Amino acid sequence: MEAKYTPTLVNIGGRRLALKTAGEGVPTVVFEMGLGIAASTYDTIAGQIAALTRVVWYDRAGLGQSDPAPIPRTIQDLVLDLHTLLQKATLPSPYVLVGHSMGGHIVRLYRERYPDEVAALVLIDASHEDQRERYLAVLPPQPNACPDLAHLRHIWESRWVDSRQNAEQIDNLANSALLRSCHNLGNLPLVVLSRGCPMRDPAKYPSGLIEAMERLWLQMQRELAQLSSQSCHLIASKSGHLIHEDEPTLIVDLVRQMVVQVREQMKR
Repeated sequence: MEAKYTPTLVNIGGRRLALKTAGEGVPTVVFEMGLGIAASTYDTIAGQIAALTRVVWYDRAGLGQSDPAPIPRTIQDLVLDLHTLLQKATLPSPYVLVGHSMGGHIVRLYRERYPDEVAALVLIDASHEDQRERYLAVLPPQPNACPDLAHLRHIWESRWVDSRQNAEQIDNLANSALLRSCHNLGNLPLVVLSRGCPMRDPAKYPSGLIEAMERLWLQMQRELAQLSSQSCHLIASKSGHLIHEDEPTLIVDLVRQMVVQVREQMKR
């Protein structure tokens, strides 16, 4: 039977975040989900990792059982929330930070702000700070003849920059600017896991467009891997963007390997 994890409401200063923890040991694995995704989505994955070490996952402000926060928000606000949460809950570093999609932005900025606390990063089909500009460069400028294409261009041209149109009221333009100001990761252990299947059906769009966008995505994933001299880039060949649904065991295995690697480094 699958374990049920009841969150603890932790006051981080006038607001409460719903925190889940399991397991014991170091380093502590901390999950950051994609935009609008509640912590419960990762219950099974976190539970399997808990057999090896302590694992932490939580609902960001306004999601699940967590209290809302002033909006709009940026990843700088989310990083401060996470740092305060870990301190208030007495969950000490070192951390292996695991970020999916926009969660990749959060864990990268966390490492920039608190480098001594972070032992390793795992990026799961993580967003790239330049993705909007690169996608718009290949999207046809007059998509009216194809409704799906018109919608896709609307996403990247308008909706992506309007914080009112996403589940957490996140300012994506501010996020990209924050990431561009970050340093590289030096020799920090880093795993980049990227999707192997396209997010959209190529048949619904002009010939070659989705394939071109996926090539751009793969190039951006390679660039993320180049942030560290001690990195590994892997492809989830059976997965779209939601790798935690398509190939969850792959995430579990990679995080476990990273925990073992960090423990070996801690012995030196």
